[in-house]
Amino acid sequence: MHEKISIRTWLISLAVFVFVIFLSSRITQGDVTFDILAHQAAGTADRVNEIQTQWREAGVQNSAIVAMIGDLAWIWIYAFGSFLAGREFATKREGVLRVIGLVICVAGVVFGITDYTETISQFIQLLQDTGSDTLAGIAAFMQPIKVTAFLVAFFGVIMAVVMDRFAGRSTPSG
Repeated sequence: MHEKISIRTWLISLAVFVFVIFLSSRITQGDVTFDILAHQAAGTADRVNEIQTQWREAGVQNSAIVAMIGDLAWIWIYAFGSFLAGREFATKREGVLRVIGLVICVAGVVFGITDYTETISQFIQLLQDTGSDTLAGIAAFMQPIKVTAFLVAFFGVIMAVVMDRFAGRSTPSG
């Protein structure tokens, strides 16, 4: 029998992601040119201070705080949802789908660790209203790792679902 695979938590995380993107988009209103991604990639205290000064002067600093809180909640849901989806494939399927499931599990964990490290580094600077070379450097270092892990988990789940669907059709029912 072909056991059903649940990706419900992962799908919920995508809906939450859309909401977090909406929250983040509220920062770049009016003359604001720096968004959350610029803050993540800043790399230096001076650049963080430049970004946060623009946010403060434009009156969107509280929006940035709310967006980062939303991001902190979303990180857990996406990392956990990816891990659960990967575990489903790793334990309920064999061969390539099992391997893809394991890769998704690892990517979910790596994503959670790196994105939390990045976002907490940002959040501390935002709450202290001052940049830190160390924290800005940590956030900038983590950004490409977390993006890669996000994409591996995202496309891994999609690929596993599609492959599983086709494999399920070719399996004779008994």
